Amino acid sequence: MRARLVAGVLLAIAAPFAAAVETTQWPPPPEVLGKMRDLQSLIVDPNTPKEQRAAARRELEQLMKGPAARDRPGSDERKRPARAAIDPFPSVVKPPETRLPAPPTARLEVIPDASPAPPRPAVNPSTGSVVQPSTPGFAVDPRTGRVLHEVPGGFVDPRTGQFVPR
Repeated sequence: MRARLVAGVLLAIAAPFAAAVETTQWPPPPEVLGKMRDLQSLIVDPNTPKEQRAAARRELEQLMKGPAARDRPGSDERKRPARAAIDPFPSVVKPPETRLPAPPTARLEVIPDASPAPPRPAVNPSTGSVVQPSTPGFAVDPRTGRVLHEVPGGFVDPRTGQFVPR
């Protein structure tokens, strides 16, 4: 029972494929090969007129096709006219006929402040004390007495490598 069911399913699946298989004979018989060579020599020959070359090409195409394709009428003669990749569409926006005025530009004025704000003191995060700047390039932490070296944006403790921002 099961074997019959499996055989029936396989037969149903294989049937369309069996119908699609053509019995083509390749290489073609010697007389067809001779005809193909003659057509190729006509196509290559520079003395052959243009119309005769086109006819030879069409005939050679027919000989090279399989039997099912040869029997299909008019498949090659139907050429569609060339067209654009997209259909042209008229412009929706009408371009302005007059020039628009220039957009307004912003103006920036820098007004110097009469009294600059005092600089913020540097606070050492490890001790919480305010660092006292001493000679140029150095500062002293009053709580620990350590000398800090000046770097861009603050001071560095050379013993610990800790950065103290300004």
